Amino acid sequence: MTFQALRGTSDLLAGELARWEAVERTVRRLARRYGYQELRTPVIEDAALFSRSVGETSNIVQKEMFRFEDRGGREIVLRPEGTAAVVRAYLEHHLHKTQGFAKLFYLGPMFRAERPQAGRMRQFHQFGVEAVGSSSPWLDAEVITLCLEMLKACGLTDASLLLASMGCRADQAKSAERLRKRLAPHRAELCKDCQSRFDKNVFRVLDCKNPTCREIVWSEKRSPFVLCAECEAHFAQVKRALADVGIAFNESAVFARGLDYYTRTVFEVRSSRLGAQDAVTAGGRYDHLVKELGGPDVGAIGFAAGIERLLMAVHGGTPSDAADDHRAGIYVAVARPDLLAGGFSLVQRLRRRGVTALMDYEGRSLKAQFREADDARCQWVAILGEQELKTQSVTVKDLAQGSQRTIALDAFVEEAAQGVKAACHR
Repeated sequence: MTFQALRGTSDLLAGELARWEAVERTVRRLARRYGYQELRTPVIEDAALFSRSVGETSNIVQKEMFRFEDRGGREIVLRPEGTAAVVRAYLEHHLHKTQGFAKLFYLGPMFRAERPQAGRMRQFHQFGVEAVGSSSPWLDAEVITLCLEMLKACGLTDASLLLASMGCRADQAKSAERLRKRLAPHRAELCKDCQSRFDKNVFRVLDCKNPTCREIVWSEKRSPFVLCAECEAHFAQVKRALADVGIAFNESAVFARGLDYYTRTVFEVRSSRLGAQDAVTAGGRYDHLVKELGGPDVGAIGFAAGIERLLMAVHGGTPSDAADDHRAGIYVAVARPDLLAGGFSLVQRLRRRGVTALMDYEGRSLKAQFREADDARCQWVAILGEQELKTQSVTVKDLAQGSQRTIALDAFVEEAAQGVKAACHR
């Protein structure tokens, strides 16, 4: 019997994983520069957490969550998104009391039982940022700026920022009434899901991907949200702050976020390299979620980016070439099997000094060892023969340049260690 990864999941091998690690390093570096601390939440959560936060009528809750019952009869889900879990952790660990305002970020897998397609998997991965405990429009600008910096640093060169405001809860009630009146003559033309959403949560219709629904809903080519004076002022300040730091945005594009917790500022970042489904990142303000989950009445804003989709936009969906031009590390090659003890000792000395070091334990020929060193993209091969061990030296070949030299063993270890230190400070 041959086993394969489940549909909608994938294995990450060394070459592709290097790209993922680069994204993760970039996210951590920039998040910490902005004062955000990493948080890791469990992969499994109480199903009610998402029904209450994301919304009972959302596609996520109705169609896409992996649900199961645990041995105690409790309904559990594989987390479909990160925001609700972060807010749950914020409250459970009393960060609202010890910190008040918390700036958090996360990386990890999410799960949705949707039809797998390019860049959309049943197990997918996100990085996200959540700033909890403030309603300031300046925080909106900070989060959006950080989002764009992360995407740019990861290699996305054609990011397009879409910006809008969904208003406060009072605005949304008025907007929902107006939207229902406008859509009522076309209700029979909407898809079956949207006809159901019409009464339960008409804003869900705005997020429908059905072409007919989108044409009907967005026929006016403008935002369906009517803002009060306070929300208008908030949104105006966000736009001024972004403009002041040179960030271009499109507020005429027609879009809306489809989760129940969004209020006021919402945004998407799109890439033309992804075709029709072009969103790389999305986020917005959720000023009532903390209170609705049992906490204080404080504002919050965040975003999440799909790593698979980001890498597709940056690299065009092409697999990574593990055998690129970059070489690093040392391969210790021994001339004869009886010299393995000396080789093992040298490998451990190098590793203890922070140097990447490899060797062969099977007693293969020098030719085979050189071939393995080349496959592993090592920069140097340190050859130990009987003469080298007698003189406590090592013959070093640079695989990139083809040069060769003999150097004292202690000096070689020290030189390699200093090279690692220099690289860390570049």
